[in-house]
Amino acid sequence: MNEHVKHILALPDSPRYNIKAVVQQTGVNISTLRAWEQRYGLPSPKRSEHGHRLYSQRDVAIIKWLKQCTDEGLAISQAVSMLRDLDHDDVSPTRALGSQPAPTLIPRGGSNWPEIRAQLMEFLDVTDMRQAHLLVNHICTMFPIETVILELFEPIMLQIGERWIRGEITIAEEHMFSNFVRQRLLGLVQLHAPFAHGPRLIRGCAPDEQHELGLLMFALLMEQRGWEVIYLGQSLEAEGIEVLLRRLAPALVCISNSMVEHMAGMLKLCQAVAALEPYRIRLSYSGPVFEHYPEFQARIPGVYLGTDLHLAVSRADQLGEAIDPERWYPIAAPQNRY
Repeated sequence: MNEHVKHILALPDSPRYNIKAVVQQTGVNISTLRAWEQRYGLPSPKRSEHGHRLYSQRDVAIIKWLKQCTDEGLAISQAVSMLRDLDHDDVSPTRALGSQPAPTLIPRGGSNWPEIRAQLMEFLDVTDMRQAHLLVNHICTMFPIETVILELFEPIMLQIGERWIRGEITIAEEHMFSNFVRQRLLGLVQLHAPFAHGPRLIRGCAPDEQHELGLLMFALLMEQRGWEVIYLGQSLEAEGIEVLLRRLAPALVCISNSMVEHMAGMLKLCQAVAALEPYRIRLSYSGPVFEHYPEFQARIPGVYLGTDLHLAVSRADQLGEAIDPERWYPIAAPQNRY
């Protein structure tokens, strides 16, 4: 055994494998890998420029050896002690492997968002949805919703899109990751929606438009500012929209679109909404298509909010400042009569 361990410690330590590849090679799940790393400092992966763990050939061999020891009934703490006892003091490979415990995910008094995002992507990459949900649950209890959206969900969605464009994930994986985020956003919408009593915001996607995650994040941020938000969903059509909006009497309508192919339908829908301005209903719109093709902005009869969430919310709030006071807190308004 001693010679085998010495051979393992002599293997190359250059980073090569992401965590998904390590899970496939060793049969050790991601939760166990992270537990070993945090408690015992083994393995000790390097970090890519994006914050992802990268494991060496030596790391993979150590993981396999630790798994073999635990499968044979040895406690993981004993296996780690054996590995370190067999190390040589002159080269001290175990220090390179991580003789000190790994730092915690969220240091006291601060946060490490690149690390949090990298950990969530690792869970999604190996389809450990339980750990992904537990991580988001934990983060949502520690930070305000606005911080979670701007520091976790928005960057994660941008990262997922970039990985799909680079061919690093399939369209099926992109759908799986995006639907995970969608589930979490819808849960937050349901949690917070009943408590907003400010101006009413109607949001929806252009005809044939299916990309709604940016709009959901925008809605949550607006709810945090006191707006009452009603979601009309994907692929909203112009037919019947005027009657519905007159009945709902929103202060602001926001339509989102990401693709050129949907512009004809969006223009028709926006014209129908813009015709309701005499009813004090304002139109706003957003979507990456208007960044790629800015000439389309001149054709939409409304206020462009942009694609940056923080900026979009600020612009929407500015529109809200021009709204008549009775649009705010309608539940409390009848009490003023007595």
